[in-house]
Amino acid sequence: MDTNILIYSASKPFNLESEMRRMGFSRIAVPSFVLDELCSIGRSFDKRGKFARLALQIAQRFARIESDVGGADVDVDEKIVQLARAMGCTVATADAALRRRLMSEGIRVLLLKDRMIIDPRG
Repeated sequence: MDTNILIYSASKPFNLESEMRRMGFSRIAVPSFVLDELCSIGRSFDKRGKFARLALQIAQRFARIESDVGGADVDVDEKIVQLARAMGCTVATADAALRRRLMSEGIRVLLLKDRMIIDPRG
């Protein structure tokens, strides 16, 4: 899962875990660098920071993937692409640009539509 889908699930009445399970996923994981990004955003006292802190609580329900792909100077979206490619995993995202990038790389993507997780492949 990426940062924005977790923030979205915190900001809307939307149960991310049950949606992922409905899609047939029994192992749901969050990369450590996504958790780090949520912590960083959560330091802010604005609305997005509040939702990031709630998203961290949601993320605690899922497995954590310890990863340092790409190094410290690589952005989180690039790290997600590298990790998904290396592990052969599906990525759940609410980010249209990241979704297009992942799909162009042949990585399976789940996205949000009307507060539901869907597979754009059908």
